[in-house]
Amino acid sequence: MTRGLRLYLRSRRVPVAVAGSAGAVALVAAAWSSMMDRAGVPAGLAVLTTAMAAAPFCPTLAGPDPALDRTAALPWPPRRAAHLVACCIVVAALLLAARPFGADFGPVWVVLRNTAGLIGVIGLGAAVAGARAAWQVPVAWAALAAFMVAPGGPRWRHAALWMVQEPGNRIATVTAATLLVAGVAAYAVRVGPQIAPVEAAMDQ
Repeated sequence: MTRGLRLYLRSRRVPVAVAGSAGAVALVAAAWSSMMDRAGVPAGLAVLTTAMAAAPFCPTLAGPDPALDRTAALPWPPRRAAHLVACCIVVAALLLAARPFGADFGPVWVVLRNTAGLIGVIGLGAAVAGARAAWQVPVAWAALAAFMVAPGGPRWRHAALWMVQEPGNRIATVTAATLLVAGVAAYAVRVGPQIAPVEAAMDQ
């Protein structure tokens, strides 16, 4: 790992985010495996766990100094896109890693689909409302889907509740993919609204 990458990860508080994400998954997995005699986690709880695992990465989408995010020797958009995709990979890996410990959060394709879609929503939130508020919509959407976990129905319901649809549901897959692409594109171009450096320093 290069020195520049280490500094980047530290400045974005990525190690803290990974620990928080892993802790959320571990907490649910431990509680489920200790109380239930089956590994399969219900779709609603799996969706909520995915959102809780993704939320800690929201603060990493903005640096400590907004001015530095607008200037750099290398272009920011590719790095932002890579950052968001890496968050998606880490969250999915943590969820899938819980299987040997007695908590199965769903088929691999469903875990990847839901993680990708929620990370896309986080990217959109970071672009529109800023990194600090990016967790709100994905967590609320996941909570709504968890309480309305009922696959099927009209097409608009498949799209609105894409997180709790069956693995082969094409509308759910297209919705998640669209959210991911839109989120990565929006976040790569913009992180806003920008906050004053003094306000950013108070959050550290």
